[in-house]
Amino acid sequence: MTLSLKRNVIAEPAVAGWYAWSYLLPPQTLAKYLKNHYRSIVESYLEDPGAHRTALKQARFQGGPFVHEQGEDAYGKIEHWYQDAREQYAPLLELADAIDELEQEILPGLTGATTEAVYRKLPEPLAGRVELFYGRDNRTPDYRFIEPLLYASRHFTPGLQQVRFSRVTEDARSFALTTPVLEYTPEQLLVTVPLDSPLLDAVFRGGLTPEELDRIGADLGLTGERAQTFRSFFEEDPDPSGSRPDGSGEDVIEYLGHACVFVRHRGTTFLVDPVVSYSGYEHRSDGRFTFDDLPERIDYVMITHNHQDHMLLETLLKIRHRVGRVVIAKSANSSLVDPDLKRILGVLGFPDVVELDDLDSLDTPGGAITALPFLGEHGDIRIRTKCGWLLDLDGTRVLFAADSTNVSPHLYAQVAAAVGPVDTVFIGMESVGAPVSWLYGPLFPERLERRVDAGRRLKGSNFEQAAAIVDTLQARSVYVYAMGQEPWLGAVMCIEYDESHPAMVDSDKLVGYVRERGGTSKRLFLHESIAVRP
Repeated sequence: MTLSLKRNVIAEPAVAGWYAWSYLLPPQTLAKYLKNHYRSIVESYLEDPGAHRTALKQARFQGGPFVHEQGEDAYGKIEHWYQDAREQYAPLLELADAIDELEQEILPGLTGATTEAVYRKLPEPLAGRVELFYGRDNRTPDYRFIEPLLYASRHFTPGLQQVRFSRVTEDARSFALTTPVLEYTPEQLLVTVPLDSPLLDAVFRGGLTPEELDRIGADLGLTGERAQTFRSFFEEDPDPSGSRPDGSGEDVIEYLGHACVFVRHRGTTFLVDPVVSYSGYEHRSDGRFTFDDLPERIDYVMITHNHQDHMLLETLLKIRHRVGRVVIAKSANSSLVDPDLKRILGVLGFPDVVELDDLDSLDTPGGAITALPFLGEHGDIRIRTKCGWLLDLDGTRVLFAADSTNVSPHLYAQVAAAVGPVDTVFIGMESVGAPVSWLYGPLFPERLERRVDAGRRLKGSNFEQAAAIVDTLQARSVYVYAMGQEPWLGAVMCIEYDESHPAMVDSDKLVGYVRERGGTSKRLFLHESIAVRP
């Protein structure tokens, strides 16, 4: 007899008590989010929980800085947790204060003279861990983090990393990014474990003997009733040899929801922007593609950009034991808004990560992966870690443009001149998007004016921009994706469109536009199987 995790058991990673996404792993960004975002959320809730309950009854406040209460006595549990958390936060808050001192007091005093003396005045958390420099105007000071040294400091604590296991009956979960990750009900089990731990791979791989499962529970520090609860999350495998797909079979492109696409070509497997649905509950009948349908081996995981709906840690950790290589855009800024994604993936336990700069290619069996420029979506801040992926499959060329916004009318003409036409384009058309501060606000040294914030948005292409991309690349097949409509996206996104919403209007226009010209087009939802050759 062997045992594996039940299909409807979710495993939510957490850092410092909050649902884990990639910006909570680097010490510098975690520190700023704790100081400028999470601390105010929990303190606001503890001061007036009724205000949070009232706000969450209104659809327009979903995704805002409000705590979603779970189970009985959520208030008491959060209050008790926060008393301990404030002590744990102390080193990180010192780092956040040091960053503020650097940005608001030290750098403004630099006007072009040498920075040599300034290094001796840096606050302790940053001493020896940053480089100071001027822009090309020789007046504007800036800095970068020496990130390996921050990870080696007391400000990076794997002991703040946890995973919460629980059973679910449906996947329409509450927004997770603003609620502390605690044990609110007896059906939830929170374990403290580094997110790169091989124990997690063993849990997610399954096929465990009862003795192996008991050892894993003990290694996770579980005893007594908690060990029994952990054991209850597993079930006997119907076939010890397993029945998971092996990755072989016909070439196919499978849309898995949002921006996640699985590709199989000549037995080589690719997974773009992994956000995958669980199974084991009633919605299985809707034909979705779940973790159960993924092959035992995923040769390449390709991440377009470092947002939580494209690089979902919850999915990445669950499939880590199957992944060969992760391919990302080149990330070298080491800044607050653009931390080193390769290092983040290393902290998550992915040893084989390849960075590609614009128009760089990586050969694959029967083709290649090429990084294409990605503009927009990031509110006009300096984010380098983003690209579209052009996947060549024996001459059939598929572009995953994600949320690229065609803000430069000449960019794709230059791209087409460099790489040639493309057969199939996947493009996101969330054409309104959230203000830039919704995601990056806690990292800014000061609050943006409301007018400026409203104009700088995290959005994809509208109809005119998307149509220009399609025409320039001469695509015959066009699929609108990354619209955030699948129910399992609720944990990290709060988007509900009706047919009159600009994103739906724009995407409908694009679909009609392509079809009128004899092409194939569709706005994707839940699951779609697509032939590799259009």
